[in-house]
Amino acid sequence: MYKLYYMPLNFFCRAARIILIEKNISFKIVNEPYWKRRVEFLKINPAGDLPVIVDMEGVNIIGYECLVEYLDEKKLGKTLLGNNAIEKLEVRRLCMWVGKKLQKEVMENILDERVFNSLKKNSQPSTTVLNAGRKNLKNHMKYFEWILERRSFLAGDFFTVADIALAAAISSLDYLSEINWENYNKVKNWYSVIKSRPSFREILEESIYNISPSAHYKDLDF
Repeated sequence: MYKLYYMPLNFFCRAARIILIEKNISFKIVNEPYWKRRVEFLKINPAGDLPVIVDMEGVNIIGYECLVEYLDEKKLGKTLLGNNAIEKLEVRRLCMWVGKKLQKEVMENILDERVFNSLKKNSQPSTTVLNAGRKNLKNHMKYFEWILERRSFLAGDFFTVADIALAAAISSLDYLSEINWENYNKVKNWYSVIKSRPSFREILEESIYNISPSAHYKDLDF
C-alpha cells in the first residue's frame, strides 16, 4: 500500500490524493503539519514540502507532478498526462500555471493567509494580502472561463491531471466561500463535472479544523 503524507485543504495534497484514486491505487494518509519540520519527515523529503508519496517499493515521490509522471511512466492506471507530445505539452503548461502562478498570486494570499499562517504563527489574516489574492483570483477565473469556452476540459476534450490540479485548488477556495460562481458559468459547469467524479468524494467529505465549509461545498449541482 502506498503512503501519502498529507495536509487537509492543501491543494497540492488534494491533487495527489485524487490522482491515486483515479489510478485505482490503495494508500493510507499520514497527516503531516509540514511547518513543524519533523525530523522523520525531513529524512524523506529534506525540502519539507507536501505532498510526499511513498510507494510499495519504498520509492519517495515528491509532489503531485512527479507522482503522475511516475505512475504514467510505469503504466499504472489510466493515462493522466495526455496521449502524445503535443497534448502533454499543454497539460504540463496548465499544471505549471496552477502550481506556480495561481499558487503565488492567489493561494498564498488567500489559503495560506486564512488557514495555514494562522496554524503556523497563530496570527490574524492580513486584509491587504487577502484583497490582493481576491483581485488576482478574478483574473485567473476569467482566464479559465475563456479556456473552457473553447474546450470540454482544461487541456482539451479529455480529462487530465490539469483538471485535477485546478479542481483541487478551486475546491480549497470554494471550501472557504472565496468564489462567486454567478460570474463564471463555464468554470462552474466544468467544476460540477469534476467534483461529480468518484475520486472527488473523499475531498468533499474532508473537514478542516474548526473551519466550516461553504453551504454549497458538497453539492454536486450548485
